[in-house]
Amino acid sequence: MRTGVRAAIWIWALLGASVTAEAQSARAYLSQGQVAVGRQFVLNLEVTGVQQFDQDPAAPDLTFASYLGSGSSTSMQIANGRTAMSLTIQYRYQATSEGTFEIGPLEVRAAGQTLTTDPLSITVSNAHTPTAGGATDGGIAPEDLFLTASPSATRVFVNQAVVIEYRIFTRVDVEGYDITRQPGTAGFWVEELGGPTGQVEQVVRDGVAYASAVVRRVALYPTGAGTRTLDPLTVETQVRVQQRGRSVFGDPFGDPFGSVFGGGLFGRRVPVVVGSEPLEVEVLPLPTGAPASFSGLVGTLDVEASLDQTTAEINDALTYRLSVSGTGNIRTLPELELAFPNSLEVYPPDVTEQIEPTPDGIRGSKTFEYVLVPRAPGTITLPRVELSYLDAETGTFATAETDLITLTVTGDPTETPAGGGGRRRTGVDLERQDIRFIRIARPTFHTRGGSLFGSFWFWAVAVLPLFALAGAVALRRHEDRLQGDVGYARRRRASRVAKQRLAQAESLRSPSQHREFYAEVGRALQGFLGDKLNIAEAGMLRDEVRARLDGRNVPADLVDSYLGCLEDCDRQRFAPTSPDDGAMHAFLTRAEQAMTELDEAL
Repeated sequence: MRTGVRAAIWIWALLGASVTAEAQSARAYLSQGQVAVGRQFVLNLEVTGVQQFDQDPAAPDLTFASYLGSGSSTSMQIANGRTAMSLTIQYRYQATSEGTFEIGPLEVRAAGQTLTTDPLSITVSNAHTPTAGGATDGGIAPEDLFLTASPSATRVFVNQAVVIEYRIFTRVDVEGYDITRQPGTAGFWVEELGGPTGQVEQVVRDGVAYASAVVRRVALYPTGAGTRTLDPLTVETQVRVQQRGRSVFGDPFGDPFGSVFGGGLFGRRVPVVVGSEPLEVEVLPLPTGAPASFSGLVGTLDVEASLDQTTAEINDALTYRLSVSGTGNIRTLPELELAFPNSLEVYPPDVTEQIEPTPDGIRGSKTFEYVLVPRAPGTITLPRVELSYLDAETGTFATAETDLITLTVTGDPTETPAGGGGRRRTGVDLERQDIRFIRIARPTFHTRGGSLFGSFWFWAVAVLPLFALAGAVALRRHEDRLQGDVGYARRRRASRVAKQRLAQAESLRSPSQHREFYAEVGRALQGFLGDKLNIAEAGMLRDEVRARLDGRNVPADLVDSYLGCLEDCDRQRFAPTSPDDGAMHAFLTRAEQAMTELDEAL
């Protein structure tokens, strides 16, 4: 076998040395002249007589098709003792418009000259075009490798979940894949469902057995009525192709030499780009006649209220807990306006969320904890809390409500509150008035006759109330602005929330949890950007973000670095392999630095 390998390498070296100069030429051809709307086709650019391009040609911009990606290949041909090299670039597109279109001449620079191809014509129709026999990059037929997008529904109400599962099907040897383009989500609130992605299973589809894996699972909640179109999701795969065939010399050296040229030595990985078909979702407006307590949520809700104790004294601090749980977009549930009695002093609630993905979207709970302080004795009845929602299955509104809670308050209303919420005494009792301790320490003497106005402590005590008053005014203005100016409040909290999310990501930093790690870092980056620019995180568009940052004179390289971190998060969440701990730590440091630099620039 080693003799056959050495002979193959020696003969191949002679071939490489005998390559003769050929006239350069370029031609363009299509994988098929007719294609259906939503199907893919390949535009091939072949250049003969060169071994490399002077400048990589750009992908043609076709108005009737979406660009998915490209691949390249090199071939060698021997005829009449002459050896010719050729380079081929395959541009993959997905047809989007019906009609007959012309693809203009393509230009490429190679060997110091500009080569031009002839124009091409292609017909795009609504009718299904058979793909049997048509080949994708590397000779892979479309029916052997494709990507599907399966929505849970195509007709939903506003704020009703549309769960989309992107799944890859293959009958060839796929060694890995990478998401190269995700569909835009303008007009949707996006929740990544995660779950088991990348796990290969055997699936029978239309009577054909495939190896299949989930690439991405996402829940989209539309924010407005109308027809929404989701662009294709594009995946670049690495396909192992075995070049089997006879040797260029027939087979004079026997099987060992033929096995070198026809088997694993020349098996290669070919990049093949596949994309899902675009999806249309019809979003219906919410029905009329919604109750006054309608929360805007579509799904199911359950509301519970509790008080940590039902008997208390005046000025005791109580905890009132209101928990809303169910299915639907729980995150968008606003703070409820509760009608507490006037005898209770109420503090702003502390809000916590517990969200988990399900096959039908997300479910979870949102809890509001209020601190209540009774200021008068008596029996206080906390009213029922009503919360209405839309049941998507029936298309009707339903209402969930809590039970009545009775609180008994005792105590003297003339007593003032103490620091810890307990009772404070009105005086100090002096005991044993007849016994006083004899002072034995050395006394301190003070100079008499000095000027009071020359004392430091006099001026300190005199000026201190002015500083305290100024501080109180500034603090009050700050609190008023936090309540009235949403943008100011979001900017103030941006750094604190981002640090909390990065700390959560640090706790997830392990190769086994790399998807959760990059998802949390992505939420920190996107949330920080949304808070700083006062834009909604849901449906955030990169072009809009770039325009806003350019308008605020943020350097372009900083913008590219920040958006690059976001793109890396999206890419790593769906990567088939797990990064090591060092790479995750370096990326976390990079994300923190990007936030710090953006904060300084803004």
